[in-house]
Amino acid sequence: MIRSLATAALFAAITAVSAQSRDIQVVDTKAMTDNAAKHMALVDKAVDLDDDQKVRVQDVYMQLERQLSALDQRYTTAGLTPEQRKAEMDVMWQSLDRFVETNLTSILAPSQMEKWRAASR
Repeated sequence: MIRSLATAALFAAITAVSAQSRDIQVVDTKAMTDNAAKHMALVDKAVDLDDDQKVRVQDVYMQLERQLSALDQRYTTAGLTPEQRKAEMDVMWQSLDRFVETNLTSILAPSQMEKWRAASR
């Protein structure tokens, strides 16, 4: 529970920082939706999701896509070099991975989560 709250707080902070620039506006795109669907399909293939889980897992990956879009816009607006962008993203990927892990843990049954962890290594 504490982990979930910490992850939620992190994403609230990311969103707040992203929102500070009025130039940053995340709009769902077909590419984002397709990417989220692709990730959901990978989880489904590994653990056999039910219909409700499919919707919820896809939503987790859409949230991830939105965060990535906001970060990309933020880094572009800030004029970060590729090296700076990579350094920032190295830190952010840890948080983003925790976000996905925490959310999948709340959606999947323990046996499914175990299968997913093994399949995604």
